[in-house]
Amino acid sequence: MIGQRTATGEPAYDLGKLKRNKVPILVDIATGLLFFAVAKLTDLKTAALVGAGVGLALVVAQRFVKVDLLGGLALFGIVMLLISAGFAIAFEDDELIKQRSTIVGLIAAACFLGDGLLLRGRRLGHGINRYLAYTDVDERRLAIGMGLTGIVMAAANFLVVRVASTDVWLFYTTFGDMPLSIGLVLLAVRWARSRPTAVASAVIAPAR
Repeated sequence: MIGQRTATGEPAYDLGKLKRNKVPILVDIATGLLFFAVAKLTDLKTAALVGAGVGLALVVAQRFVKVDLLGGLALFGIVMLLISAGFAIAFEDDELIKQRSTIVGLIAAACFLGDGLLLRGRRLGHGINRYLAYTDVDERRLAIGMGLTGIVMAAANFLVVRVASTDVWLFYTTFGDMPLSIGLVLLAVRWARSRPTAVASAVIAPAR
């Protein structure tokens, strides 16, 4: 809630963070809709290649504009798009292409877990925190929570691919998985906020 405060008495909510990142959030939504439209009109391989091309174009465009287009996870997102496109090129079978989300999701989950467990969330945890209005987020916990979210989402995609048709999967991966992912992300954020960074540092610090 807006009135919520941290243990130090400072506001725990900053709407300015969302306003500053509204452009990259809209870019994320637009690229997702583009993938859905291209896949529907052509095929999954073309959609993956278009997604990678758009991602690279955004990286180039970012060098010439002052507005932040890609948020705090730009490089990571482009790498995931390139892996996705490479997977689509390497495998022609639609069933394997549909498992792209499972494989790429597990890779992303491993990166988030590595950042949280090894780097204390200083890279990916910090990047995803830019999309949150809260000021009391433990970025280490946030990275770990997002990694676990990635594992669950990858498993869900695998299940849908195995039991449903391509049209059902396409709808799920663009729209249907949103409620699940939102719920899991909210749980991850809640967990990350349950113990502010300062408190977490005090707990894990070696006793003197």
